Amino acid sequence: MDNRRAIAPVTAVLLFLTSALLALTGATAAPALAAAPFAAHSGTRAGTGPEPDTDPDAVDEGVDEAVDGAVNEAAERQRIVDRTTDALTTPKRFRLKPGGPVLRSVPGRPDRDTNYLGKGNSNANMNEYNGFARNPNARQWCGFFAAAMWGRRGVPADAGSSRAWRTGVGRRWHPYAAGRLPKPGDVLMWAGRGTAGHVGVVAAVSGTRVTTVEGNTGYHSDSIARQRYEWTGAGPVLKDRSKTIQGFASRF
Repeated sequence: MDNRRAIAPVTAVLLFLTSALLALTGATAAPALAAAPFAAHSGTRAGTGPEPDTDPDAVDEGVDEAVDGAVNEAAERQRIVDRTTDALTTPKRFRLKPGGPVLRSVPGRPDRDTNYLGKGNSNANMNEYNGFARNPNARQWCGFFAAAMWGRRGVPADAGSSRAWRTGVGRRWHPYAAGRLPKPGDVLMWAGRGTAGHVGVVAAVSGTRVTTVEGNTGYHSDSIARQRYEWTGAGPVLKDRSKTIQGFASRF
């Protein structure tokens, strides 16, 4: 038998199978190659889903900034509280009459919660917080005291007006609500008839007990004094009951 005749059919079959295999391979490879540029453009890898759009480093930076902001706020609130402690416990300057000699208070008289900026029952209302009341309208000095405790940063333009602590701090004003307590460093504001009002700086909060340090209050109404209130019901009540709580201002 002629071997060439036997090989010819086999060769034909092999060529047919090879052609079919190449055709099949080409049909499946082309879409894969066509898809490759899209996969590279979209940031995907073979066998994986889309990669997240968020940059992990950016997320970490955002968290760090939030933490830093909270730490800075806490530190600044503590500075305000420290200023109230200093105001209550160290001698402060005052005068008994316009142009008179500058005197210094004696903290702790008549009690440890008082620093009286006067003598006897002078009630002169002239001290270092209100510029020794060169302007008679500055004699009501609780607002000037609060501004000094804030380091004169973020205070209302007319800090000497107690009502300005409600109207002059924008969104940093919070109307009174029993379920929303102030934080140390905030300023409480009371209002009475007409333009009468009063403010005090929060020094501590424990449960519903709010402790303040205030100027132009207490002994002969001319002292720096520590006061304590309950943040319940209708809110903190002043001893003379002539004014009602309105809310509090925050520096932050």
